[in-house]
Amino acid sequence: MSCGCSHVGVEASGNVALDLDARFACVSKVPIFRDLPIQERRSIAARVTTRAVGKGQVIQAQGAMPALQIVHRGQVKQVRLGADGSERLLRILGPGEFMGEHSVLTGSPAPRMATTVTDAMVCTLSRIDVQQWLEQRPQMAVNMLQVVTQRLEETEAQLAALADRTVAQRLGDYLMTASDRPVGDTFELPVSKKDLASLIGTTPETLSRRLRALADRGVLALGPGRRITILDEQGLQEA
Repeated sequence: MSCGCSHVGVEASGNVALDLDARFACVSKVPIFRDLPIQERRSIAARVTTRAVGKGQVIQAQGAMPALQIVHRGQVKQVRLGADGSERLLRILGPGEFMGEHSVLTGSPAPRMATTVTDAMVCTLSRIDVQQWLEQRPQMAVNMLQVVTQRLEETEAQLAALADRTVAQRLGDYLMTASDRPVGDTFELPVSKKDLASLIGTTPETLSRRLRALADRGVLALGPGRRITILDEQGLQEA
């Protein structure tokens, strides 16, 4: 597995040892840390442990002990497991984003499972360390609160969309956000169609039918693979 990282050594335990500069770069990407003075960020980086994880691997089990995990490279998805074993995709995390804040703040086991979407490099900080820094650094606590608040707002928006908008409308909303480029330009879906279906609250079969219907109407061009071209923005918004 290639993590795409420099300054890496592999320890006997299988973890990957990034040097302090690389761990500092990881910490500096994170919103709750990046406004701190350089020396404080270096102190935090010294406490980081790192590991390289292959695509499709579980990096945090639902119910795991609390820790703050930072995505340094690659993508990670957070899912909630249902009683029947079904997965509900909550969010996709990229470089500089983190998970585990709920467990770190409350001390409760992790409420979500996290798996890698791609090969990834993950930096981990213990709950004890994070709590100590939050107590000693008020700005870090404020930053953490801002991130938690933003995620709550995103969750509320997702719930509102599930209640108020149709599957076609939710799909259109997602594609417009994911494309982030002019009409006629091709982009690649950042998630699998199975994950996209979960994200917008439908089944893979329904998603496929909706995409084909939009393509038949000339609103989208599909393929190859995950590539999509939005041809009619107005038509997509009115789907």
